[in-house]
Amino acid sequence: MQENQLPRVLLLTSVVIGVLLLLSAVPPLTLGGTKLRKINLLSDLKKEEPNAVAEVKTKSKKNKKNKKDKKTAESLKVRNLSCPKGVTCIEDYSENKKALENFVQALKEVNQRPVRIAFFGDSFIEGDILTASLRDTLQLIYGGRGVGYVPITSEVARFRTTIQHGFANWKTYSFVGKKSSYSPLGTPGYCFVPLEDNEVEFKPGKRKMNSQFNTMRLFYKSTLPDSLHYTINDTLHRAVTLDTSRSLKQVTLRIKDAKSVKLNFRPYDSLKTYGVSFEEDKGIYVDNLSMRGNSGMGLSQVSNEMHRQFNRYQDYRLIILQYGLNVASEEDTTHYVWYTQKMVRVVNALKESFPGSSILIVSVSDRSSNQEGQFATMATIPDMVEAQRDIARKCKVAFWDLYAAMGGQNSMLKFVEATPPLAAKDYTHLTFPGGRKLARLLTETLLHERKRYEPKKK
Repeated sequence: MQENQLPRVLLLTSVVIGVLLLLSAVPPLTLGGTKLRKINLLSDLKKEEPNAVAEVKTKSKKNKKNKKDKKTAESLKVRNLSCPKGVTCIEDYSENKKALENFVQALKEVNQRPVRIAFFGDSFIEGDILTASLRDTLQLIYGGRGVGYVPITSEVARFRTTIQHGFANWKTYSFVGKKSSYSPLGTPGYCFVPLEDNEVEFKPGKRKMNSQFNTMRLFYKSTLPDSLHYTINDTLHRAVTLDTSRSLKQVTLRIKDAKSVKLNFRPYDSLKTYGVSFEEDKGIYVDNLSMRGNSGMGLSQVSNEMHRQFNRYQDYRLIILQYGLNVASEEDTTHYVWYTQKMVRVVNALKESFPGSSILIVSVSDRSSNQEGQFATMATIPDMVEAQRDIARKCKVAFWDLYAAMGGQNSMLKFVEATPPLAAKDYTHLTFPGGRKLARLLTETLLHERKRYEPKKK
């Protein structure tokens, strides 16, 4: 007969609980230069105000905050202090205080030609979260129909609602993935190489703004005579011989009112593809150039010459950079000085490669983490915002404080708890309703900024 082990299990459990309770009374320890988190066995049972942890941290950092007051005061000088209620205004750090002039001037010609916005970001905007609503709103105001740039393959094809996207038999190179000297990355951060039996198919999304296709442009490089074969609406089959060149080329397909378009390439001996763009001959377009895991520093992997080749076809009039989530950490004693230095080089390279573009740096959003049983803003998020503001200041470009626009400290907590939820339970990423909310705030900000460039009435 087996011996009853229950008393021993109960004794061991009691000992473990007793040890943990004793450790709860011990101050936080430092081991090998790393500060260990304080054990608090009863944290979930405490009746603590939701923001209590954040308030304690805020008080403990009062001296640190005071050191930033001077920089904050300086940033206020470049803000438009006539900001309407509910609008977080853009801070203009350019020398002539006209950082968005190229973009605003281009809007005057939106009825004659396309005006394109390159919106670079990480997983915060992937799947067209935020950018879809921004695009829809701007197209309602300025015209245009189409989602703009779409990569050949995508990690988020299944949940992107603005376009239906399927593909097979491709090799993908990117900022954060595989790289090859024979497959140089393009401005969006990708290079796609077709394999045998390659295929990619696009269908319009369910959103009314993009219910049909009219024009599609393919970006590619090919030094040998390769061919593009395409099928429209599963019935009309065509083939196009691709021009050979060592530089980036584009081929335009007129596919008026198409419900689907399927592409495949044969032969494909030297072909490198970089994505497609769906659009019309006028209106405004927002290209979602997101990449999961990218910190923004990956843009330095694209040569200035490749950027210039892309810009020859895209002619971006506004470049938006929204990064930071993949850099922010629980503790960073450097105040992200290293990140500032690297991103200054990235932004200055973009200014050189896209001389006709306005550049807008959008700060990191709020992000919460579990701190002793309570979710609160990560302590270093304000440091990241200030670092990104400093990047804009040093590069003399525009800056928009998304963290402040969301509501500042613990705003992510409110987004998660909203009905319907505006953010996911990871306390980092938006839901589609959250994307619509922030897109509306950014649109209002851009429209308000445009007024600064209007001739003053006498």
